[in-house]
Amino acid sequence: MKSILTIIAFISLLYLPVVFAEDVSVDQLKQMMTASADNLTTYTYTRSAENTIIYSNESLQDKFAAVKATEGKVNLTVQSGWWSHQLTDIGTGQVFSWQGYFSNGTEYWKEGDNWTQFIIDDPDAVMADYNELPSQVALLNYSNLSITGAQTIDGEDCYIIAAEPVRLIKETILGTQIYAAYLSSPFPMPDEFDNKDFDLDNSSISGNSNVSVTAWVSKQTSQLRRIEIDSSLTLTPSILNIEEQDFTIQSTLQERTDYGNFGESVQIVLPLESRNYSPRTKGADWRWAVFGLVEP
Repeated sequence: MKSILTIIAFISLLYLPVVFAEDVSVDQLKQMMTASADNLTTYTYTRSAENTIIYSNESLQDKFAAVKATEGKVNLTVQSGWWSHQLTDIGTGQVFSWQGYFSNGTEYWKEGDNWTQFIIDDPDAVMADYNELPSQVALLNYSNLSITGAQTIDGEDCYIIAAEPVRLIKETILGTQIYAAYLSSPFPMPDEFDNKDFDLDNSSISGNSNVSVTAWVSKQTSQLRRIEIDSSLTLTPSILNIEEQDFTIQSTLQERTDYGNFGESVQIVLPLESRNYSPRTKGADWRWAVFGLVEP
């Protein structure tokens, strides 16, 4: 996964409460979600995300806050995809834009005004990155699910599902969030992280963090229509079980993705300006990593 301002647009879909009746089992719903994801042809999505990180010790208190708007299109029939990110560093007001195109077996990225063309060794793997919805369904399938109610989204009745991710997925989400928090940290990254020998099990992060996932799945088609991921954690030397001067890092991340336009006409057109590509700009801005949980 391509390991998160006034332009940010929070997408609100109309939804109304409806009478809830559990007329399907969780196991049945998992099977139907998987089948629907396997039979996708086209779809679009929008995502809004917000991240806040507070750093403090005896001598300082610093804060990083950012919002990000994402939209994307996927056409599996012709094996093409597109996504666009716009991220704003609220503290500085800086706005960063990034787009990705995959068409005819070739991938292009646009970072700011700069275009990059990539040499593709495995087109199927790249297309799988753009086709993100099945990975979201997999996240749900590898979670403990409970059907908690129902709502109508865009006139379509949906089950509301509370998901408790299995330990490995939860640790992956938290690990990404920890790494992102350190990228902007005024405190140096511990040697254990640099040496890649940090043992999450040897810490008390699980007791000082929370990951919650809520999903909306169509009753009619079993397609995933919306997923929300909320994650929060607190880090200190004692929580991490490391030898460092005292500090506290508190991070919260809220992310919502809406999926729609299943089976409708989706066209991905590569702009003519992409022909002016150059070798990849070294190093995308670190702030992109803040929002890298379950998206390209």
